[in-house]
Amino acid sequence: MKSLACMSLAAALLASACTIVAPGKEDGGMTKIIPIPIKPDALPMPKPLEASVLVVANLERSSANLAEQYAMILGGLSTYLEKVGLHVDNMGLISTYGDHFGPRLLLGRRSDVPTSPILQGILLDAVNRGANIQDYDGLLPLIAGALGNISDGDLPIALSLLASSGNFDGDGETSEAKNVIEFGRGLNDEPLSPIQGGILRSELFDKPRDLFIVVYLQPLPRRCAMDSSACLVGGRRPVEIFTETAADGSAAWLNFAGQGIPPERVLHVSIATTEGENISSFRARCEEVGGFPKALFDVMGPSQNAYFKPLSDGLNAVHRGTGSMGDFCELIGKDPELAVKKLGNSVASVIGSH
Repeated sequence: MKSLACMSLAAALLASACTIVAPGKEDGGMTKIIPIPIKPDALPMPKPLEASVLVVANLERSSANLAEQYAMILGGLSTYLEKVGLHVDNMGLISTYGDHFGPRLLLGRRSDVPTSPILQGILLDAVNRGANIQDYDGLLPLIAGALGNISDGDLPIALSLLASSGNFDGDGETSEAKNVIEFGRGLNDEPLSPIQGGILRSELFDKPRDLFIVVYLQPLPRRCAMDSSACLVGGRRPVEIFTETAADGSAAWLNFAGQGIPPERVLHVSIATTEGENISSFRARCEEVGGFPKALFDVMGPSQNAYFKPLSDGLNAVHRGTGSMGDFCELIGKDPELAVKKLGNSVASVIGSH
């Protein structure tokens, strides 16, 4: 009987073959080794890593003009991460500055639940019945289902609706980090009334995946500098809170039910306008980006307050690769693929170590 002896995966990668050992001939001939070539693409693909993504988006009223760009950035980054072996298992979105309900999920999506564009139809029906399209609180009971499992087609509509409501202007708020930190601390204990949308963060972010990625979308000047008193959350600098560990070694600010996630597996990706650049230089540089929509200069601007650069530097000083930065202008041009690849590679560089 023939016996099949395949080499280990490592050896197969080197030799690109398995062997069949055939018995000797009846006349006493020697055992014959028959090589069977194996093409590299015949090897099983490794199981992709899984990630949870929390988007922290500036949803001030002017950002309604950037809804398409926000959706394009998120879609491009997600697609690229899938190509390099990182599957986005679930995504949730909160506002940079909280509203009167406090930190909460505004949009959500799970990869294991099918989506279909239904939000536009719901809104049209509501308008036909006399509803105020800018009355976000009044519309919420009607649209919560669509927001809780948002489709690609509905994402720009939802983002525009949220921003144009005026609920997320953050009047009086000075901290860039307060809402996201309080959201993370409350992952496992958020009571919601129906008027708040019913998107439970403890259900969407039910457990840690391989990576937890926080993506910031900030086209406007930061309201505080990292080292200023205006940026403190509970008297502490945000970067100190993001790198703090609990007794079990997990990230202290992410209060998952049960086991947490180590801070070296929590990535912060800021997609923002530049910091420390004057307005004329900012506009000249952005205009050089092919296909950049110049009309958006009315709703974008550089920041004299340095927040994301110190955040990224501080995170990387503690856990290398956990802080990444992308230029907002480069990511909304006509051909953003190169900028997406650059940003995606900075995120993907962490994948190999996990």
